[in-house]
Parts: sequence; C-alpha cells; structure tokens
Amino acid sequence: MRRLHSRVFLHFLAVAVLVWLAIGAVFTSGWRSAFPRLLTERFVMFGASEVAERFDDPVARERWVRKMGRQLDVDVTVRAPDGAVLVASDRVLPPLSDDELRAAAGSVTFHHRGNLWFAVGPIADPATGRLRGYLEATPLRRFKAPSPIRPLLLAVALLAIVAGLSVPLARRIARPVERLTDATRRFGAGDLSARVPVWPDGEEGRHGHHHGRHWRRAALKRRWRGEGRLDEIGELSRAWNEMADRVERLVRGQKELLANVSHELRSPLARIRMALELLPRQPDDEARIRDIEGDLADLDQLIEDVLTASRLQAARLPARLESVDVAPLLAGLVDRAKLDPLVAGHAVQVEAGAADLRLVADGALLRRALWNLVENAAKYGRAPITLSARLDGGRVQLAVSDEGDGIPAADRQRVLDAFERIDRARTPSAAGEPRRGFGLGLTIARRVAEVHGGVIRIGPARTEGGVERGCRIVLDLPREPPPTAAA
Repeated sequence: MRRLHSRVFLHFLAVAVLVWLAIGAVFTSGWRSAFPRLLTERFVMFGASEVAERFDDPVARERWVRKMGRQLDVDVTVRAPDGAVLVASDRVLPPLSDDELRAAAGSVTFHHRGNLWFAVGPIADPATGRLRGYLEATPLRRFKAPSPIRPLLLAVALLAIVAGLSVPLARRIARPVERLTDATRRFGAGDLSARVPVWPDGEEGRHGHHHGRHWRRAALKRRWRGEGRLDEIGELSRAWNEMADRVERLVRGQKELLANVSHELRSPLARIRMALELLPRQPDDEARIRDIEGDLADLDQLIEDVLTASRLQAARLPARLESVDVAPLLAGLVDRAKLDPLVAGHAVQVEAGAADLRLVADGALLRRALWNLVENAAKYGRAPITLSARLDGGRVQLAVSDEGDGIPAADRQRVLDAFERIDRARTPSAAGEPRRGFGLGLTIARRVAEVHGGVIRIGPARTEGGVERGCRIVLDLPREPPPTAAA
C-alpha cells in the first residue's frame, strides 16, 4: 500500500466516502428536521382553517378533529383563546404560556417540551378574522424516515463504480513517477545510459494497446523528439533526460581524457628511459640517475594504476571469470613478497583455514587487489602481515592484517577514494626511505570488490581492553558474482 498509485487510489476512495457521508448527513438532517417541520406546519394551517369553519358546532368540530388525527396520523389539540382545552384527537398536548399564546396568535410557531416538539397556529374566523382559538399538532410516533438499506446498497454500488474508475487514473498518475524513480535509482547506481520515456499527453495509455507497427514507430519517434503536448511530469522527465545526457557526456569525456592522457604519457616515459640507458655513466652521477629511474618507475606505476582504476570504474563485470583456488593464490602472494624490494623486509604469512576454499572471480584482478593490500600494509603498517580467508555463508572473506597503528575510524571511508591518503602518507619520503605511493592502491582494491559484487571493509586487527590494535582490510566477495554486479 505504500506505492504511489495505491495512495492516490485510496485518496480518491476516501474522498468519495466522505462525500457520501456528508450527503447522507445532510439528507438525514433534512429528513429528521426540515421536512417534518414543513409538513407539520401545513397540517396546522390546514387544520386551523377547517376547524374555524366548524368552530361553533362542537359535535362537528370534535368529529373533524378526531378524523384528522386518525387519517393524517397526527396528534391534534384545539384550545380556546385563553388556553383552555376544547377538544383533542387523542392525547392532550402540553399547555402554552401567555407569551407563547401571544406569539402563536399571528403565525405558526414551534415549541419543545422535553423530547416532544409541536406546532401551534391561530384559528381565525373566516368572515371577520377574529381569533377564535389555537390548534396544536405534532407528528405521531409512527412518522419515521424510510429504511436505510436501499440507500446504503446504492451508495456501495456508487463507491464500487468510483473505485473502478479511480484505479486506471491512479495508475496513470503514478506510473511516470515510478519510472522516474527507477531511472534515478539506476542512474545513481552507475548506469549512465538510464533514461525516462517521455510520452506526449494522452499517448501513453494508447501505446499500451495493440496498434499497428507504423503507428507505434511514429509514436516512438514523437516520444524521443519530445513532440506533442507534455504535462508537468512529462516536462520533468524530459528535463531529467537532458540532465542525464549532460552528466553522461561529462563523465565519458572525463574518463576518455584520463585514459588518453595516461596512455600517451607512456611514450615520452619510454623515450626518457631509453635516453637514460644511452647516457654515459659516471660514478658521481649514479645516485642521481638511480633517483631519476625511481621517479620514472613511480610515474609508470601511477599511469598503470590510473588506467586500471579507470577500466574498473567503466566495467560492470570482471572480464575473465574462472574458478579461483584461494590457498594457491595466497601462497603465491607470500612468495612474491619475498622477492619484492618494498615488502621483502616484512614477514608475510598465511593464516590456517584457507584450504579447499574456492570462488568464481577474475584471478588476475583478485591477485592485484590483494597485492595492493599487502603493499599498503608494508608501507604504513608493521610486521607480521597476515593473509587469511574464511567462508561466511555464501560469501568469501579475504583479509590482510598488520600490527601497525591502524587507520583512524574517521579516515577509513576516505582512504578508499582515489588519491586520498592519511596525513602521515602525504609527507614526501626522505632519501633512502621506501616510496609511499599515490593513494590508488585501496581505490583499485575497492573497485575490484565492487565489480565482483562485493564490498571492502577496514577495521582494527583486534581490540584489547577497548583499544583498537593494528589494521585489517577485508574483501567480502560472493562465491559467484551476480550477473548484475555494478561498478
């Protein structure tokens, strides 16, 4: 019931019910008060004129009063000018005060005595107009409103008709908003090609029926050209599509520029490296040349990382899915760590429990992400560096932990963004110190996890006495990536 069309439908239905109740209340109030009062007033006026003609004949007067009470189903009491009772059809109605008698001498008046109400009118002589007395009348107890069953059944039938007519109207109002919401959700999830269909006013409903192919093709052309009269939702959808086009072109241009610049930088780097090899070497220049070569290696690694991050951001699924055995994967990383100059001075080990654990993934990307985590632990943490893997339901958790100072909780989300590093990593490395990197290692690891339908989490390696110790970064991946894993 939380869907928009359901709320619109219920709103229409509630309005119909309230209108019906209001009409019923007005009708009931009119029936119970206005109509009986009008009818009683007519009884009194008619009875007073008839009694006036028979006023001097007590027998005829009494006979007519009783006949009126019996046939018109009212109680009638005739009083003298001083208020004394002359004749009554059945029960005698309540007496009137002097003020009430004076008020009733000129016109019909209404009075209440507890739950009883009655009308009083003057009896005037037909010839002279002289006041001869008063006539009181009130409807009998059998004067009731008709049975409410038939009006109730009619109201239920009308409400059913209103409900049936409101359903398509509610859906027509809600469907464009639902499509806009769906397109916004897909666009926010990374599908920059998501668009909202824009239908000219009145064409959407007809397009749902079976028409000829020619008409449908023409309708589609008019839709995408934006021809035809659009309502407010249509204008909003078209403005949303224009915004999405601009954002898509901007992002595509940014990615293409980044990829092209990164690719083109490799040629001058190769030429500089070749020129360095051809330079004559002097003992005094060796240190300077090694620094230049190190800077070139850093630039080359930066370009490789930028290209990798750009490709992962554009990808929706890993390029080469295969069955990956976790134990050999972690053992290979330990062997590589023994030979890598940056990591060789740190103890890297594998925690027990990774045997016979497999998952479907891109092995090369997974190896790259884990190696980035190992390098990150070697740069900013302390030995030992521990690789671990465990199965949690249908997901595999691959973790790299170290015994360093860890990453503050306030920075754990920020360091996953591109070129973001915590403060101590921003300071340039001194001569002879290991190079720090460019802040893309964790970004690549995060995007590798995302293209596999997983997530990356950063936390402490352990907690002792309420104090966090070390750093533990976990790649939480499904054993088989979903077909709609988004970057």
